[in-house]
Amino acid sequence: MTRLVDVALAVQLSPMAKRLTVMSPAQLYGLLFDVPGDLVASVVRGKRRAAPRTIFLPGLCSNAYAYLLGFPEAAKEQGGVVAIEGDQPCVPGFRSFSWDAPKLHRRIEAAFAAAGSALGDDERVTLVGYSQGAALAEQLVQRWPRRYTRIVLIGAPTDPNPAHFRAAEGVVTMSCSLDVPWRMKEAARGIERASGNANRSANGSASGNKVRSTYVEMPGCTHGNLARGDETLGAAFAFLR
Repeated sequence: MTRLVDVALAVQLSPMAKRLTVMSPAQLYGLLFDVPGDLVASVVRGKRRAAPRTIFLPGLCSNAYAYLLGFPEAAKEQGGVVAIEGDQPCVPGFRSFSWDAPKLHRRIEAAFAAAGSALGDDERVTLVGYSQGAALAEQLVQRWPRRYTRIVLIGAPTDPNPAHFRAAEGVVTMSCSLDVPWRMKEAARGIERASGNANRSANGSASGNKVRSTYVEMPGCTHGNLARGDETLGAAFAFLR
């Protein structure tokens, strides 16, 4: 069952959401939906109502739906975005993920299916992770490189390992300007360098495809926030398309 939710719910759930311009649910395209055997998930549908192929993972003690309301137009242009909540309670209205990549992978697959967009064996997903979500995204990419091929890492808590992204089609790293821009800028450079080195044959000639990577900065914000979400995540999605 799909349930339309008033924006006021998100305002109660997250300080980030309080800064959003209040719009009607129809304008935001934001829906909560039930996932059998799991928590409620959320989705912004794409322009053509096609099956979403992008997943958003928030960080520690966060609310995925409130984040999703921070970039509704970018999500719509992307063809739709599904967001799932952490499986561990934090404080009322907020949750965190357990550090269990196989469980998270199963939850992602179930969320897509419940949204009416079940994934085929060879279908590829764009994976967006913020903070803890970015760290878990790296684990998912390492374990299932053929599923998670386009990646957006936002404000990762540790330095991403470039070797984990060698099979990716493209990677965007992001940070608030007042968070860890140095870490995420270097990650983008390192991912391109590592893929270039890995794809060179013994005689020094190029082979294979170099992973495309870039950095996008969100201005004037600190860790855990979104700034100009439609603009910045829109740029990230456009780079990966």
